[in-house]
Amino acid sequence: MITAHLTDAEIQLYVAEPEMINDQLKIHIQDCANCQTSVANYQLLFNSIRDQAKPQFDFDLSTLVLEQLPEPKPAFPWAAILVSGFSVLLIALSAILFWPFIATVIRRTPMVLPVSAITAAVVILIFQALEMVKNHQKQIHTLLDAKTLQL
Repeated sequence: MITAHLTDAEIQLYVAEPEMINDQLKIHIQDCANCQTSVANYQLLFNSIRDQAKPQFDFDLSTLVLEQLPEPKPAFPWAAILVSGFSVLLIALSAILFWPFIATVIRRTPMVLPVSAITAAVVILIFQALEMVKNHQKQIHTLLDAKTLQL
């Protein structure tokens, strides 16, 4: 038998979910007047909370929330496409204009250096792409999570 009184958390668990309490604690509650009083108090408190009327708004909360949401962004990121296209064009023009110099540099450097640089760039791009996908999925999950949308 347990000689110490149960904690508030144990008594609350006993009131809310009695099947989760072990038999020693149940026996203690049956034999201890102090713990029985605490159990009765928590049962009264839990029943009072359960019996309270659910709050109702006298206004349309969804309308107020929707009014505060920002306007949706354009569906297609034209600015990003234009900047990307300009960047690719600039890189292609630079490669064409400076090709003799680039070819000389590539021939004179050991093959390990360009391969290492290209490999590093590809690895960085892969990690950035994975991070973008992960952030996108997290944002979508947050938006679609039913618990966050409940009022």
